[in-house]
Amino acid sequence: MPKLAGINKNTILTSEVARVIVVIFTAALYSLAVEIFLEPIKLVSIGLTSIGQILGLVVSNINPNAPMMFRSPGIYVLIFNIPLLIYGYKTVSKRFIIYTILSIVVQTIFMFGFIDGEAILANFGITTLSDHGTRLFLAIIAGLITGVAIGIALRFGTSTGGVDILAQVINLKKGYAIGIFEMIINVVLAVINGLINKDATATLFTFIFIIINSLVVDKIHTAYNYLRIDVITKHKEEVAKALIDGVQRGCTILDVQGAYTHESKFDVFMVISSYELEKAKAIIHEVDGEAFIMVTPIKRIIGAFFKHTIA
Repeated sequence: MPKLAGINKNTILTSEVARVIVVIFTAALYSLAVEIFLEPIKLVSIGLTSIGQILGLVVSNINPNAPMMFRSPGIYVLIFNIPLLIYGYKTVSKRFIIYTILSIVVQTIFMFGFIDGEAILANFGITTLSDHGTRLFLAIIAGLITGVAIGIALRFGTSTGGVDILAQVINLKKGYAIGIFEMIINVVLAVINGLINKDATATLFTFIFIIINSLVVDKIHTAYNYLRIDVITKHKEEVAKALIDGVQRGCTILDVQGAYTHESKFDVFMVISSYELEKAKAIIHEVDGEAFIMVTPIKRIIGAFFKHTIA
């Protein structure tokens, strides 16, 4: 007998605990990729992390004996994220920002300078860090790992902070593509890093890193691609109400009949953003464990379609 009581508290709690674990894991993974693969070859990451790296480099050039915390990006990542977090809390989503705060705290800890990327690479036999082939290899690996971390974080309703928050606000208010906004900022920062280091190849390798990172993020997280979900069920009212309450989108109910069994059922369908798919599936399975779900990509929507915030 299918459940018809809606999402219970245990399901919500399990979902939130899983999200916290994902936030900590992705933040740690992203930070390690920066410290191990980018910092030793003098390449910058993306967003506020790259600003932190550049400021750390400037401090190191001015005063090589400055405390490590000021020569590492961690403290700057924390400081520059504070105003963005306040702005995002008011304009995007409180839950999105709360999880992002956790991510930033984890990043700050991992980027405080106690991780020796060069020593870790040396343990794997990578010692010629000035070699172009080595730098290219490490840039590619860093792009893959950071792309996975950011993509998973966004897919689970959080981010790695910084530019992600601004991009989310701009997309929701103006409808501009998040990827284009972030790409422009990251390219400018890559050029600045190359000028400070007087190393044109650093800029070129950073471009490669940014491209790979962006491709991986896009593959994992497609927040504003649209999907149609069709739910074949006997319990149209319960499923429709649960979806409307849980996903906060309208849906349509059609009468259908099985060609083999000739059994009368209903097709409850709605259009959602792709990041809402997992939430919708959980709602449907909680309400009707016997429901049959179909998911169809939609290339374009004409008309009113409200873009929810990520979390």
